[in-house]
Amino acid sequence: MQIDEADAASAKLLYKPMFDDVADVQYQVIAIKPLTPDAPLPPGVKAWPGPGQALLSPALLEAGRAEGIDTRFGATVGTIGEEGLSSPGEWFAYVRPPENADTSRMWPTAGFGKPTPFGVGEAMFAKPPYMLFALTAFMGALPVAALVAAAARAGSASRDQRTALLEALGGGHRVRAAVNAGEAALPVGVGALLGLAGSLWLISGDLQVPVVGYVVSGDDTQRWAGALCAAPVVAAVVVLISVLLLHPQQQNRRNSVRPRLTGQRLPRWWPYLCPFLLFLAVQGPGMVTSSGTRLLVYVVGVGGTVATLPSLLGLGAVAAGHGLAAFGRRRGLSGALLAGRWTAAWPGATVRLTAGVIIAFVLVGQTQLWSTLNTGPARQAQQTVRQVGSSAVLVFLGEDRPVPAEFTAALPTGIDVLRLKSEPGKQTSEVTGTCPALKRLALPCTPQTTLVTPAHPDERVKALAGWGTPGEGLHVRQTEAPEGSTLILVGDRGHDLSVPAVKEAANRHLGISVPVETLAGSWLVAANMADLDGRWVLLYGTFAVIVIIASIMIANLAEFLRFTRKITAVSVLAGNRTIYISTAFFVLCLPLTVAAVIGLFLHHWLITPITANAYIGQYAEANGILGTVLAAATAMAVAVWLCGAWAAERAAHHWRPTAD
Repeated sequence: MQIDEADAASAKLLYKPMFDDVADVQYQVIAIKPLTPDAPLPPGVKAWPGPGQALLSPALLEAGRAEGIDTRFGATVGTIGEEGLSSPGEWFAYVRPPENADTSRMWPTAGFGKPTPFGVGEAMFAKPPYMLFALTAFMGALPVAALVAAAARAGSASRDQRTALLEALGGGHRVRAAVNAGEAALPVGVGALLGLAGSLWLISGDLQVPVVGYVVSGDDTQRWAGALCAAPVVAAVVVLISVLLLHPQQQNRRNSVRPRLTGQRLPRWWPYLCPFLLFLAVQGPGMVTSSGTRLLVYVVGVGGTVATLPSLLGLGAVAAGHGLAAFGRRRGLSGALLAGRWTAAWPGATVRLTAGVIIAFVLVGQTQLWSTLNTGPARQAQQTVRQVGSSAVLVFLGEDRPVPAEFTAALPTGIDVLRLKSEPGKQTSEVTGTCPALKRLALPCTPQTTLVTPAHPDERVKALAGWGTPGEGLHVRQTEAPEGSTLILVGDRGHDLSVPAVKEAANRHLGISVPVETLAGSWLVAANMADLDGRWVLLYGTFAVIVIIASIMIANLAEFLRFTRKITAVSVLAGNRTIYISTAFFVLCLPLTVAAVIGLFLHHWLITPITANAYIGQYAEANGILGTVLAAATAMAVAVWLCGAWAAERAAHHWRPTAD
């Protein structure tokens, strides 16, 4: 819904936006009152509700049924049509005030159409589009690029030999490109057909996004049917182009008469971008002031670090290979000598083996970080609500005014009412009430003002001092005429009050714009809204981790087969086959184990800009997940080592000298 502002003379409607929550998740409520017989109906509404009646969205009616949402704002007389909602799952409500309600604070409007500055309904809680684009690039495009590269280079040794033979026979760039494209056409085509089937499923109707729970409207996806159906075709073309670019196209004739291909190397300065981008990710966000720019700098830094890391690993693999070979030669360790020579000669094999593991650690850590991150007060609010619950409820009147007797009569039995008066200028607050009400909170019953000590035995009082007051000075005074703009509803200690019942009574007798919440309730709602946003990160992160795991498996299988084929003849020179165990350890197990350690270290380094400005007391849960990933990576390294040694030893039984 969008609203046209108007002056009082031309107004046909009065409206006022408000907020409410169900299951501690916030949504918007619009109080609306027609002024003229020709007042336009809101979108999705077929007839005006009567005074004191409400219209709810179907999703809100279903979600809040257990909390009495159908009577919270008065009698619910219908639902809002889908054309008046941002999405089929939107929580939204129209409420028409009773005839005797005070409408002096409602705003005049001429109708519906122009957007308000902050949006209406679900749009108010949506994050800026650039955040979704950054998330898609970092946890979507980057892992997919790694998977495409791993799949394109799987089995590259035999393919490169075939390509070299084609060039030796006179085949030019077009011939080699045609052969490579023809080889990749079948799997790419199958993938495009599967993607097209997914697109057709998306446009078939409303779709609930897994993990997030957001419902995408079928009308919206059908408007983008052309783009959704074209996306798999474009992806297929991009993958085919990537396959062609990832295959070496130039023959290296230096120091050899054999046909040998070399790939198109990256610029020499490319590996050195990695430390610079790591510095940008860690220190860059602190150098800018805008929150949007900070996020952009951080995403560019993390994404760039991950993208340039393989090239830096290649340099490290060459240096480590030479060092390992020298160590093996000095100590007489043939396995280390052979593995070092292998690593120095084929650094790309080590990079493909290890890069995915490091990226997996970064992605898992980033997913856990962003999906659970909350500010310090929000985390503390969650802890407060767990301790206090709804045993004390605050009703914010906005001003010190009398409370109708009908309101207190409508409250559940066993509730006493106190008042809270705050003086922001003095940073102090005062709780006043009758003696029985004060005793409910174990407060002194005396007409003299008494300071409440921090060691008060009732958790509700300590929570009130921390969340419901502007400063640290909380005083209490017994009186038969309490003062203050905030009502404190209390029952017996440890007994939760019915917040839905209090809200219904407040809407009916105090006005529908009166906020009602538990202690620290507003911060709890903010924390829950952040957790809901974190589900998108969890969804994208799950996809990214699955894709990276697939690329790790493909890369490891390819390098495992390459190792098996290349190492089979060593036993002839070594005189025994136990050399395979030590060689496989240095070629397969050690790089994977080191990669896991580097990934864990890189993750902890990259999250410092975020955790430095956030409450990290509850972030210890991430260590359990990363510990699981570390254990899985270590187990994979051992498994690949043993399988590689066993396969090479088995292949040595059948090896015979042949011309290559």
